[in-house]
Amino acid sequence: MRRPAVAILLLLLGACAPATEYVRAGTPAVQRDADEQDCQRIAAEQALDESFASGPKYPPLRDTQFTVDGGGAGEPGGGITASYSRRGARQYELAEYCMQQRGYRLVQVAE
Repeated sequence: MRRPAVAILLLLLGACAPATEYVRAGTPAVQRDADEQDCQRIAAEQALDESFASGPKYPPLRDTQFTVDGGGAGEPGGGITASYSRRGARQYELAEYCMQQRGYRLVQVAE
């Protein structure tokens, strides 16, 4: 019962988050979109590579209850969550870094 309530709360908070977009002086929207798509592709590949380097080599390969010491989340002996379980967050960081390296900055969009 607690998990659905937390999920609903997170969705509501996400709906309140301000809209953002990348900007770079003199860059048309078409070029920005192409750069962002390219950075997302690069970031997804890199995050996937990193997740395989630090994650289990056996099924199920999914972003759930795996931990460093082999215990599941909430189980006795469960340890710290391994880094590969944060692939989505890492992909976001890598994509943002890629866009920054191309000269873009993330700004809030006026609604």
